[in-house]
Amino acid sequence: MSITGTIAAVAGIASSVGGGIMQGNAAQAGAAAQVSKAQQAQQLEQQNQQAGVDFQKNEWTGQQAAEAPYQQLGQTSANAYANLLKNPFQAPTLAQAEQTPGYQFNLQTGTQAINENAAATGNLMSGNTGTALTKFGQGLATNTYQQAYNNALGTYQTNLNAAGQGVNTGLSSTGQLGQYGQAASNNLSNLYLTGGQQQASQLNNQGAAIAAGDVGQANAYANMFNGVTNSVDQGLSMNAIGNYSTPSGGTTYGQQTGANPYLPMGAPLAPPPDPYQNTQPVPTQLTF
Repeated sequence: MSITGTIAAVAGIASSVGGGIMQGNAAQAGAAAQVSKAQQAQQLEQQNQQAGVDFQKNEWTGQQAAEAPYQQLGQTSANAYANLLKNPFQAPTLAQAEQTPGYQFNLQTGTQAINENAAATGNLMSGNTGTALTKFGQGLATNTYQQAYNNALGTYQTNLNAAGQGVNTGLSSTGQLGQYGQAASNNLSNLYLTGGQQQASQLNNQGAAIAAGDVGQANAYANMFNGVTNSVDQGLSMNAIGNYSTPSGGTTYGQQTGANPYLPMGAPLAPPPDPYQNTQPVPTQLTF
């Protein structure tokens, strides 16, 4: 190969190799940058997802704590209500009514008043006094028992209503807590679903970036090998053209007027033909 062809081939090979390596490295660097950004985005999405999950869990814990007193009230009231239903109202006996402090006080004071009045009129031991004491005692017992009955029934109904209200409070709290729990469950599901989709998208971006970098590098190396091949071919072509020159500074066939282009390379030039060769001699004397 001639010096010119060699120089051209080496320069082309160096340019192709250098360019291919640079392009391949650039493709890998670009892919690495994309992968890094996708990883950062994925990590940020994980952090945001975890922050949302933690916030929702804290909210749910706070809602449970806020509803705890009403839940406890509902439980206690439910037990009391069940006990009241299990043991329905029972009317007090007359003996129970007579044991009340009010009955004893009224009986004593009323009996004393009747006796004092009878003594003052001289009828203390009379039948009228006895009748008066009997009527007073019967009337007092009737009124006292009715009052005791009403008081016991009122107490029972008050306790039943109070327990019922506590039960309703607990039921309302349970309903609210169920709504809060359902909302928290939906929020957590959305957080996990959305976060998973976003992270999957970033993973796909990473895979696509890696694939693009590999393809770009492969294309760069393919172009490099093509450039090397073309440079070698170019050098060989220049060498072939240089072989048409004659040695020792001779004139090339293309530069010689009338040269035979079909002579083999390196063949000596043939002398020009003699125009007088193979011609008849011109007579010097005419014969008649």
